[in-house]
Amino acid sequence: MARFFFAIWYWPIFFVLTILAGFVCLIVSLFSKKATRYISSHVWAAIVLTPAAIKIKVEGQENLPAKGGFIIFANHRSLLDIPTVAKATGRSISWVAKAALGQIPVFGWVLKRVHMLVDRGGGADAAKKMLIEASARLAAGEVMAIFPEGTRNKSEIPILPLKKGAFILAKHTGVPLVPLTIYNSGALWPTGSYLPHSGQIKAHIGPPLEIEPRESLANITEKASQTLTDLYLGLQKELPEKTNSPDI
Repeated sequence: MARFFFAIWYWPIFFVLTILAGFVCLIVSLFSKKATRYISSHVWAAIVLTPAAIKIKVEGQENLPAKGGFIIFANHRSLLDIPTVAKATGRSISWVAKAALGQIPVFGWVLKRVHMLVDRGGGADAAKKMLIEASARLAAGEVMAIFPEGTRNKSEIPILPLKKGAFILAKHTGVPLVPLTIYNSGALWPTGSYLPHSGQIKAHIGPPLEIEPRESLANITEKASQTLTDLYLGLQKELPEKTNSPDI
């Protein structure tokens, strides 16, 4: 019963404020894409997290580069991971997203105005175009975020095998590649659940990966996977996966 009343309260707030924020982003994007990214990252994060009483505890913010573009790569278990990355970094994020998301009304229009859309099935030409555009954005000092697992992890293993796109981009541009591990988001809003639970998500930002000039892509990908795994297991010891309010 408590979940039913929570749904009646949460979903109207979520949908109305998301649509409102989307239209504000569309208007602001005519004048400043940087401001639009801030609204779409941080205002939307508050829309998702605050009504559900979800708190984010962050470690390692000192590992974020002070200036210039860089790539954040993070693990992915929940819808909550997107606002968590924004809150954990405090930066305006340019997301590498599936092109299919661009078909969603309002949300898709905003993405097309301020974010990069990548069609995984687009072939070599689409990949080349993505690499050129992403490189230009990073050179301009933007922060890009990628979930290299490619999908939400519903398994018991800490990290799924990583796709190589983020690491190709880092190798091509030479920008810092920053790991961010998220823990407990999957428990607070599991795949298939229609509502989040209240509780705490913990995020740990690790030091940028050290990449040698001639290091192979396979080595970089393996190093990235091991880094996310180690950070995830470290958080698992500190914060057993649970919700604070199982009835809500």
